[in-house]
Amino acid sequence: MAVSKRLRYEILRRDSNTCRYCGASAPDVQLRVDHVTPVALGGTDTPDNLVTSCEPCNSGKSSATVDSALVADVSDDALRWAAAMEQAAANLQMLEKPKDEYRDAFLAEWNRWHFGKEKKPVELPGDWKLSIERFRVAGIPVWMWADIVDIGMANQKVKAENTFKYCCGVAWNKVDELHSEAGRIVGAKPTPANLDVRASVLEAAYAIWHAGMVDNTEAPTAEQKAAFRSSLAKLPGLDLEAPERIIGAALHATYFAMCDIAEALRDMDRDTVWTAWHAAWPTVYVPSEDPAEPWGKVIGGPTDDQIEWVKKQIDSLLNADVYIRRLVRAASHAGTHKSARLYLGLSDDELAKTSVSPWKSRASEIWRVAFTASDMSEPSAKEREAFFASLQRIVKDGDFILADVYEAAAAAGSYKDPDLSTCLPRYLSATKAAAAPLGGEN
Repeated sequence: MAVSKRLRYEILRRDSNTCRYCGASAPDVQLRVDHVTPVALGGTDTPDNLVTSCEPCNSGKSSATVDSALVADVSDDALRWAAAMEQAAANLQMLEKPKDEYRDAFLAEWNRWHFGKEKKPVELPGDWKLSIERFRVAGIPVWMWADIVDIGMANQKVKAENTFKYCCGVAWNKVDELHSEAGRIVGAKPTPANLDVRASVLEAAYAIWHAGMVDNTEAPTAEQKAAFRSSLAKLPGLDLEAPERIIGAALHATYFAMCDIAEALRDMDRDTVWTAWHAAWPTVYVPSEDPAEPWGKVIGGPTDDQIEWVKKQIDSLLNADVYIRRLVRAASHAGTHKSARLYLGLSDDELAKTSVSPWKSRASEIWRVAFTASDMSEPSAKEREAFFASLQRIVKDGDFILADVYEAAAAAGSYKDPDLSTCLPRYLSATKAAAAPLGGEN
C-alpha cells in the first residue's frame, strides 16, 4: 500500500523537516519520505520504517540500508531487519566464494586446450556450472581436474560437442576411485543394527533425483514425486545389492526427466553396453586442416546397419535379464573384433533371444582377421553377406566339424574369398574327428 499524504506529513513533522541522513532541511533542499528497509528488501509502509530524506540522499541510497545511528528513533525491528538483510547477503556471498573458486580452477584447466589452426576454445554446455558443482560436492579435488581434462581432450574419438560429457564420465570414475580408497583407509565397519540399508539407499536415490530435477528442469510435480517413490519401492532386493547402480540411475533419470527408476536403470545399462561395444571398435583417426572439421575424421567405424542390430540385441538381452557385466564383456569382445554379433560368455538360452550363433560368430571373426591381415582392407558388406551365405550352405549340406570350419575361415580370409566351401576339408583322421566337436546346428 502506498504512503498516504497524511502519513507523509506526520513523518516530516516528526523529523522536523530535516534529512536524517545528512541533516539538510527545507527550504534549502527538497525533502521526501524514505523507507529505512527498502520495499525491494521486504520493508513496509508503516511509520517505524519511514524517515525524512533529501532528494540527493534518497537517490543515492537506492535499495541500500542505512546506518542505525542516523535514525535512532526509528523502530529497532526495522533496523535489525535491515542489518539482517545485509548479513544474509554477506553470508550468501561467502557461501558462493568456494563455488566460484572451484569453477575458476576448472576453467583454468579447460581453457588450456584449443583446436584448429585458429586455436579456438572448446565450448562448454550451458549447464556446465551445475555439473562442476556436483563434482565439488562429490569430493573431486581441484588438482585432479588437470588430469581429467587432459584425458578428455586427448581422446580424438570424442566429438568436440561431447568432450565435456566425456570428461564428466572420467570424473565420476575418479569419484568411485576416491570412495574406494576412502573405504580402504577407514576399513570395513559393522553396520549398526538399527540402520535400514534399503531405506537409506532409496532415500539417497530420491534426494539425488529431486535435486537433479530441480537443477536441470524445474521442481518436480507431486505426481512425479509419487511416481518416482513408487518405482523405488518396487525395486527387487537384487538391485539394491549394488547401491552405486541405484544412485547412478537416479542421477541418470534427472538427465532425461524420468520418473521411473527401473526405466532409468534399463536406459543406463543400455548406454553402458552400447558404449563398451562402440569404444572397443578399432578406428583410425585422420587429422584434417579443414576448418569445418577441426577435429579431423574417424574412419573405419561400424555401419548404420551394424549399429541398429547391436542395439536390438542389447534390448533383447536386457529384457532377458542378462547380467550387465556379462553383456559388457560380450559387447567389448564383439567391438574389438569389428563384429556386430554379441555372443561371448552368453548361454544358448540367452542367445536364442537374438538368433546369434556362437560358432558362426567365431568363424566370421577368424575370417575377418585373416581377410585384413595382408593389406588392412576390410571386407565389404556384400562380401560379408556372401560369407554368411556360404556358412548356411555348409549347414544345409550336413554334418561337419567346427575345427574344419575355423580352419576354412582362416584360409578363405587369407585369400579374400567369402566362400568357405572351397577351403573346407572333407576328410579327417579318425582320431582327429573323434576328438573334435560335431556341428551342423544353427
